[in-house]
Amino acid sequence: MKAINKILSITFFLIVPLFLYGAEFQVKVIKGADDLPEEFCSHWKAGDILISDGKYLTIIGGTERPIRTLNNYVRANAMGSIISFVPAGKNLLNNLNIGSPVFKINERRKYITFSSVEHLKESLQGDTLIFEAQAAYIGKRGEKASVETTYQFFPKKGRIDIASTLTNTGKKEIQDLNYYLYFDPLHRYYFSPFNRKKHPGLNFRVYQKNGFYLAWVNQNPIPEEDEALPGRLAPKDVYEIRHILLVDTQHQQLLKKIYEILDIKLEEATIHFKNFGGNLMEVIVRDAFSSSVFFRSFLENSFSLNISLPKGFYKVRANFFPAVREGLMAVQKGEENWCILEDIPCGRVKVKIKNKKEEFVPGKVTFIGLAQTKTPYFKPDNPIKNGKYWETFKNSCFPKEDGIEVKLPVGTYLITASRGPEYSLDKKIVEIFKDERQELVFLIDRVIEIPNLISVDPHMHTQNSDGRTRIPERIKSVVAEGVNVAISTDHNIITDYYPTLKKLGLNKYLAVIAGSEVTLSGLIHYNTFPLKYRPDEEYNGAIYPLAEEVPPLFKASRTKDPEAILQVNHPRSEDLGYFNNYKLDKESAAFAREHFDISFDVLEVMNGPYFYSSSNYESIEDWFHLLNRGYYFPLTGSSDTHSIDREEPGYSRTYAVYEGKKGDYLNWDALARSIKKGHSFSSNGPIVELKVNGKYSSGDSFTERSGRVDVWIKVKSAPWIAVDEVRIIVNGERKIIFPVKTAKEVIQKFMGEIGLKLNRDSYIIVEVLGKESLFPVLQSTHWSGLLEKAILPYALTNPVFVDVDGNGEYDPPLPRKIEMTSEDFESKSR
Repeated sequence: MKAINKILSITFFLIVPLFLYGAEFQVKVIKGADDLPEEFCSHWKAGDILISDGKYLTIIGGTERPIRTLNNYVRANAMGSIISFVPAGKNLLNNLNIGSPVFKINERRKYITFSSVEHLKESLQGDTLIFEAQAAYIGKRGEKASVETTYQFFPKKGRIDIASTLTNTGKKEIQDLNYYLYFDPLHRYYFSPFNRKKHPGLNFRVYQKNGFYLAWVNQNPIPEEDEALPGRLAPKDVYEIRHILLVDTQHQQLLKKIYEILDIKLEEATIHFKNFGGNLMEVIVRDAFSSSVFFRSFLENSFSLNISLPKGFYKVRANFFPAVREGLMAVQKGEENWCILEDIPCGRVKVKIKNKKEEFVPGKVTFIGLAQTKTPYFKPDNPIKNGKYWETFKNSCFPKEDGIEVKLPVGTYLITASRGPEYSLDKKIVEIFKDERQELVFLIDRVIEIPNLISVDPHMHTQNSDGRTRIPERIKSVVAEGVNVAISTDHNIITDYYPTLKKLGLNKYLAVIAGSEVTLSGLIHYNTFPLKYRPDEEYNGAIYPLAEEVPPLFKASRTKDPEAILQVNHPRSEDLGYFNNYKLDKESAAFAREHFDISFDVLEVMNGPYFYSSSNYESIEDWFHLLNRGYYFPLTGSSDTHSIDREEPGYSRTYAVYEGKKGDYLNWDALARSIKKGHSFSSNGPIVELKVNGKYSSGDSFTERSGRVDVWIKVKSAPWIAVDEVRIIVNGERKIIFPVKTAKEVIQKFMGEIGLKLNRDSYIIVEVLGKESLFPVLQSTHWSGLLEKAILPYALTNPVFVDVDGNGEYDPPLPRKIEMTSEDFESKSR
């Protein structure tokens, strides 16, 4: 009924189309598809407002409803927001969600929903059209505020000026406030020259969409890093922010509009592409002395590019796919500003992977340029055409049984073949010649047998949410890294890998499980799996990811799929981290914000391959604190991969005890029991065996009144994975460290047994570290050159619990209860 009243309120102002100011604008309320002059927006609803000036089309949301982001997050409401803005008459699609007010108080976001939107008949500028949206805010402490946002349309200019005024209408000061407007172009391919130090005045973004360009210009003061604006808003105080939204079919015209607004003079420049023989390329223009990107675009069948730029010096890069070429260009006033980027002649290489028995191995082959040769960039999906994230860099391929042929620019390459941490590595240095064809066979073998273990990557993404790869590439990459079980966990949608897996003929190598990452930023990210794939339901049956607190989400997941595992992800990753958002005490997990729900099953302590240079180190310490309080959430390791190269799947992964068949014949129930009990360990390479008193392993518990226990450890790793330390952790303390002197090439890196005397109930964990990078199998490198910033071998087991006092259970060293505080971090809108 509330929504109907709002539609009627809008219709009161717009009973018939309005022909305003010399018939410059036509405005009407959309009743059905016939009211749209063309299909330029896919998420309109009846009650939305259509605005046309003959050259551009705009839709303002006229009914309350959330619009999901490209990632499938549920964020700002469509009511009173710009949900489409596009050049008319060209059948171009432009979905947006722009304008909803956002309050960030005490690091928590609140998306405010407009309560009304109406045309302002009186305008100071008679040739423009203005709409105003209004909202009110009430906080739990009694704070009150009003929001008035105006959209000013300029006829036939492809421009909307947006001004939002926030007024404290209450009697209490609003503190720690960061106020801004929600901006989601539902597209991720963009560039921005903004740089806080070098280019603070160029605070804009340009998005290349299919057939046109869109720009978002921020006209507001630049806050200091971590500064909230307005910060504090006293009663009756007013705070205003301004933005400009622009569209144009030509990048040149759009750039000129932006720089005219910013009062910056432009010079004309031309980039010539010589000997370009492909049909798709990407050009990137950066400031020569900073990371600022002044232009970026995917081009088809182009031989030159005209571009307007402020005077200066620029690095120009052309990704010719596979060749990567770079040059410098000076842009000066009154000069002929130009540069030439020449595509490189290519040769061809056919690559195969076999083992010593001449059998096919489904691995990956990676190409890295040496000396003056650039690493190749293989042709990605065109993000302008598919509207998704794009494969930001890929220089690997996945040969089939009869091999795969790739085109490489002439030069010298390090070429490696691998299949994950249980296999050896083969390398070749090869010179590529123009128009020549070579055939290379790589030999890799399984060097570590793990008959009682199975490897699982329980966290990965595809283009179904914010991943950069399609499902086929994701599956091929997972198989190539030797992972046995892949769990699909796109944000707030259930993705089914199996039909693609079967079509690729890789189902004998890999089992796939359907899951989802329930995502509500500012609260939690958690995986739930296995899930039933329900294609007849919205988002294939994923739960609706909207709640004020976490407990309702956990309850909804348990209700919909009672047998599913709930895995809390990256708990210390900024505002994505559950533990951060609920203020879990970092010192000992003594307290947390109220509504902190501990009814999940397992905890992702390794997200990605890093131990030191990530939030994983903090997550591991949290895990120790929770164990010390008697909360046992078996650890998991995941890749959380969104890409392939430089974000390889399977690093980290979870190795779980499992003795059944693999591939299509996976016994999920048996594997799930193992994961839930913690009969597993996390690793990005080393393989760990732990036995206490000869028979108890990770996840087990037993009674030993004497407190005397024998701890036996064996660590293996492939010849390309170093192991330098083995640590025994007791009740969260690294009690014993064994230096490992075994050569890297030796498979069995360590085996040892030691007796411990425990004075109280304890848990025992083994940690394994290496001090040599996992490059080039894992390609990420760090600019600092510091060892701890590299991807280093790491493994961590689940605990073995020892009952020393004989009461039949593990008694933790700290009090069991986490104290829940009543800090008020939440506000609400009306």
